[in-house]
Amino acid sequence: MRRLFFLVFLSLGACATPPAKAPDKAIKSAAGLPPLGPCKPSSWKPEAPPPTASAKTSMVLLAVGEWARFGRQVIVYSTNAPPRTEQMGVKERDAPQRIHDYWAAVGNNLTGLDDVPWSAAFISWDIENAGVPRDLFCPDQRHTIYVERMVIQTKKPGAVFVPHAPGGYAPKVGDLICASRDGSGTTLDNLNRGAGHCDIVVEVRPGEVDAIGGNVGDSVSRNVFPLDGDGFLSPISARPVFTVIENRLP
Repeated sequence: MRRLFFLVFLSLGACATPPAKAPDKAIKSAAGLPPLGPCKPSSWKPEAPPPTASAKTSMVLLAVGEWARFGRQVIVYSTNAPPRTEQMGVKERDAPQRIHDYWAAVGNNLTGLDDVPWSAAFISWDIENAGVPRDLFCPDQRHTIYVERMVIQTKKPGAVFVPHAPGGYAPKVGDLICASRDGSGTTLDNLNRGAGHCDIVVEVRPGEVDAIGGNVGDSVSRNVFPLDGDGFLSPISARPVFTVIENRLP
């Protein structure tokens, strides 16, 4: 764990925040969908002060802490083979109250026993607990909804979450890796609000990137994804990534 924290801080410290720029290409929502409207206020309060003064670092440390709480499950993905679980963790049925805490961040009263996907609630819980205000990130129980809001934000000054096509941006610690799910067909060119999944990058090594997400194998899992020689995500048959979201938080 101490080595992991060192790598996290080393990776974060090496990345200066660049000036804001637009996403890699023009992005639009699917025709016929109603506008999302403003982010709704919430009475939910973070559990405690963020672990550090850096919101980006806090996101990473909170994710690592929850991964440890759930028994450090590790799942390795490859280009063509099915994912393999290298270490099993605590399952959702054995931690219903903690998952209830995640759901509370998006205004729901569910638990780990309700058989409802909670991965977006986990990400929302993490980012809000890191101290990110709702004008920069709007929590939601669907990944593709908050990603769409991020896309909208890039058209305004001060955007801190900037979606990129996975083939044109190399993931860094603190970024989000997002994929479509269940054949939803969601892409940056087709923001159809379908099923999706996002993980928070916690470590980058030559040839591999580790990202932590909720409701992966019914647990909070550390997921290992392959990188090509240039540091970009390799295609993953079991996880059709449609965007890597650059994290420009300080």
